[in-house]
Amino acid sequence: MEQLTSLGKTLKGTDPTKIKLDQNVKKILAYKPLLARLFKEVMAECKNLSYEDIEKCIEGEVVVSEVYVDKGLTNSKELISGQNIEDYENEEGLIKYDIRTYLKIPQAEELKFIKILIDVEAQNEDNLGYDIPLRGLFYCCRMVSAQLGTEFSTDKDDPVKYGNIKKVYSIWICTETAQKRANSIERYEIQRDFLLGTNSDNPRYDIINTTIINISEKHDISDTDNNTIKLLTVLFDETMDAKSKITALENEYGLPLTREIEKEVTEMCTYATSMENKGLTKGLTIGLEEGLEKGLEKGLRALVKSLKAYIKDFDSLYDAVIENEDYANVSKEQVRKYY
Repeated sequence: MEQLTSLGKTLKGTDPTKIKLDQNVKKILAYKPLLARLFKEVMAECKNLSYEDIEKCIEGEVVVSEVYVDKGLTNSKELISGQNIEDYENEEGLIKYDIRTYLKIPQAEELKFIKILIDVEAQNEDNLGYDIPLRGLFYCCRMVSAQLGTEFSTDKDDPVKYGNIKKVYSIWICTETAQKRANSIERYEIQRDFLLGTNSDNPRYDIINTTIINISEKHDISDTDNNTIKLLTVLFDETMDAKSKITALENEYGLPLTREIEKEVTEMCTYATSMENKGLTKGLTIGLEEGLEKGLEKGLRALVKSLKAYIKDFDSLYDAVIENEDYANVSKEQVRKYY
């Protein structure tokens, strides 16, 4: 038996024409299997990792619209390490990152890892009056400065000081890009150049990266073979219905949107059907109509009771119940009686 994942439910429950509304986009981008695909595409540190391994490296919760873009002046309130939640921008008021999380990537050396802070933003306008790369780099700078007092210090007794600064990524998904710029991925980062002479030093300076993924406003992917671009184009296509979108994303691009319910649940469903049949058999002796009603009620009660041991969310449980063809037409009110 299969049930939809959280993203599958979001797609099923969202009007396709409203898929790009701010609250819907943020809910979509917080889905870890999707983030894993984005990170593998744009982050050098994730290139050799599987999607499953990248998901395991995502530490803590993915924070949606709760962390403010900050100056690193005060770090008294944190959601995750290095992330301050206070700031005020003149004229713009309080600015929040869309999605904030961080990765801890294990290294070959025992007990060592790389920590990377990440911001993911969605942009649904193509002509903003300013260049998105500048905003992305600004967000990166804020994420670096906010680490003061949490990830690194300038204390005279600290031998490492700035050496503890963690690398930051600001990843922007632009869903309404004009076709002349669509289906492209841009990267902006610090590079080292010698104006005069050379040396063999290898200082650490690669600490900011802004990446912009440009998705066609016309949903035209005829000129690209990039699976990440194609996946995002399908995901934010307002013209596709949920069923077609879920099928395409899962079958063509490997994004998990359904999952198998444990074998034990299926066995419990079989048990529930058996209980129903007993009720029907007994019911035949006291009248076919009465027995049918009692049998179905007993079966439904047993099915809900068994599923509750594995599925805590009511909506997910209801979806599992109606997967059984005998109960495909039961209402939520009928199910809730036994929940």
